[in-house]
Amino acid sequence: MKAYQTKPCAECPWRTDVARGRFPAERFRDLAETAYDMAQVQFACHKCPEGVEFGCAGFALRGAAHNLGARLAVRAGRLRFEEIDSPFPLHDSYRSMAIANGVDPDDPALAACRDPD
Repeated sequence: MKAYQTKPCAECPWRTDVARGRFPAERFRDLAETAYDMAQVQFACHKCPEGVEFGCAGFALRGAAHNLGARLAVRAGRLRFEEIDSPFPLHDSYRSMAIANGVDPDDPALAACRDPD
């Protein structure tokens, strides 16, 4: 990924004040690997144009702590946490976001998700 959003967008699934159901639960199961320990795949913003990916601000703020790809992006200067913030309330973790969006708490896809603490 080359860049990140600096604020969560109006439909960001990381926001707790956004209506649920915009994306199916299956999509959150598919993206759960972004929250696995040492994951290299990062959670991209859903507003990316075809063929151009940039990171989701919500992911950067709440899901990137244990993501190897995000940590490498910081080292390379492609991700600067100090440039990203949110005036909106966000889910504490990928797991809580996925569950809020219809994924069963006992779904195997969430078993390896690393929580922030």
